[in-house]
Amino acid sequence: MTQISELHDILSNFLDWNKARLNCLAQILRALLQVRTVNLTQIAAAFQADVKEESSYRRICRFFTSFTFDISVIVTIVLQLFPLDGRWLLILDRTNWKWGKTPINILMLSIAYKGIGIPLFWVVLDLEGNSSTEDRISIIKRVIERFGASRIMAFTADREFVGYEWFDFL
Repeated sequence: MTQISELHDILSNFLDWNKARLNCLAQILRALLQVRTVNLTQIAAAFQADVKEESSYRRICRFFTSFTFDISVIVTIVLQLFPLDGRWLLILDRTNWKWGKTPINILMLSIAYKGIGIPLFWVVLDLEGNSSTEDRISIIKRVIERFGASRIMAFTADREFVGYEWFDFL
């Protein structure tokens, strides 16, 4: 539980949330790093709590469905938690799944760090299928505007990210 307490303390410097919500986020983040997947069932199984796995799963679902926050603070937290000095290897990827019958489609820009991708910026796409060139350019511009192009050592993405305008931008 020491990891959770330390993470809770760090998060409380950035987020003005109640203790239970901060603890839940700390649990989610620690579990994400442990299981290395966004599968909520596996994240719930990795929670350090004296409750049934089912209860942890419901807690995670409530966390994501009943609360909103300013996601721009995430970048500040990531840079505080990880020693991301120097130049970065950026990873662009898109993931999609269904929450019940609702399609979830996210374009994610991450930094490669010790074998994992740490999310920096993302866009929830309001369509099923591939992202638009405008979405891709916008997410890369957010990094450049905030940190400068000189922070980018290399950039990698799947073969689904193609197009003349996209390659001209890069």
